[in-house]
Amino acid sequence: MTFPVPRDIPLPLPAPEGLLEVLLIVSFIVHIVFVHMMLGGSLFSLFCQIKGLKIPAYETLAYKIMQAVTVNKSMAVVMGVAPLLIINTLYAPQFYASSALIGSAWMAVIPLVIVAFLLAYAHKFWWHRFVNIPELHIGISALESALFLFIPLIYMTNVNLMLFPEYWPEVRGFFSAMLLPNVLPRYLHFVSAAILFSSLFFVWWSGRPSFQEDVKFSPGQSLVIRRFFYAFAFGATIFQIFSGLIVFVSLPPQGMSWGVTLLLFFGGSLALPALRWMWANISHPENSVDDHFPRIIALFIGALVVMGVARHEYRENALHDHKVAIAEKTANYMAAVAEVQEQAKLVEQARHTGMEEPGETGFKQNCAACHHHSLPTVGPSLEEIRKDYAGNPAGIVRWTKSPGKKRANSMQMPGFPQLGDAELLAISKFMLD
Repeated sequence: MTFPVPRDIPLPLPAPEGLLEVLLIVSFIVHIVFVHMMLGGSLFSLFCQIKGLKIPAYETLAYKIMQAVTVNKSMAVVMGVAPLLIINTLYAPQFYASSALIGSAWMAVIPLVIVAFLLAYAHKFWWHRFVNIPELHIGISALESALFLFIPLIYMTNVNLMLFPEYWPEVRGFFSAMLLPNVLPRYLHFVSAAILFSSLFFVWWSGRPSFQEDVKFSPGQSLVIRRFFYAFAFGATIFQIFSGLIVFVSLPPQGMSWGVTLLLFFGGSLALPALRWMWANISHPENSVDDHFPRIIALFIGALVVMGVARHEYRENALHDHKVAIAEKTANYMAAVAEVQEQAKLVEQARHTGMEEPGETGFKQNCAACHHHSLPTVGPSLEEIRKDYAGNPAGIVRWTKSPGKKRANSMQMPGFPQLGDAELLAISKFMLD
């Protein structure tokens, strides 16, 4: 094992592990759909505002889109609570380790979200105040969109880092973790998915009977707007396919399996008939009836579910060895704790009977909590110490008076200034006996 192995807190799960895994997949899918529509809607609103400088109808469209963004934003936050709690429950040691390694950026998520939300509300409710000041009007939208783009990158960097403990010793903050393999390809795949799902949402939205009344568009303008969103969905789907292949090639092999591979390719293949039907709608905009849209949505929902399952399977494969190592270390620690508790009882009994050897009491009081007889716990076992210091109790005394750190994945040994040389020597002889 060449990567850090933290010790877990041996608490029971609040529900069966299989149920928590299903809930994680389902709740994450619901959450990410609203995140996609929030981010994509913000980008569409910005794009339409810029386009509206020349074509006033797009300014009206941008305002209506912005009204949907604030709703999707609230849903994204509410629906994000469940997957965050579940991933903290199932993968606590890995998630907390990765969060600590990108600590500054991870702690910045909350203030960044607050600023982004305030900008979104200012953009929505003060729209008509700023519409005649295009620099401020578009500037607020651009800053809001930039924050909505950056915050998911922090999340993606964190969840990617938690999968690969072997990279933890190399990471020096957020940007170091962001440049690890697969983060940026996955991020581009995510952004294109946001454009895809939000554009499909606006295809449905612009096809409602009330749309023309809401935005004061003619039937011809409404068809143009619908075709506009279909074109974005079509282009985003093509980008999804190619960026998905890049993600697949750049995925570290630790989590790959034939099952994951089949799921990824099956999920991606569902986009192909959807592309054909979208092209039919783009190339024949005069059709007011869209029989293909329900099929397109069904295919992308299926792809989203399959990709969600594949994502979880990859995560489980990547962390399997690490979870086994943590479980073993935790079991060793609990065994050592139980033994120390038993030794404490024996020490107390020995004090009353006077039968304890010189150094034994000092060892049990000061050393036994970290040094098990045969298991590595917080520190090395007595068997390992006996190999290193055979016939050299004075060496243990010197080390104890000025301890250091020999293992990268363990804590530094504390000093014991309260113990004199004679007591340290007695403890050392007892350890080597």
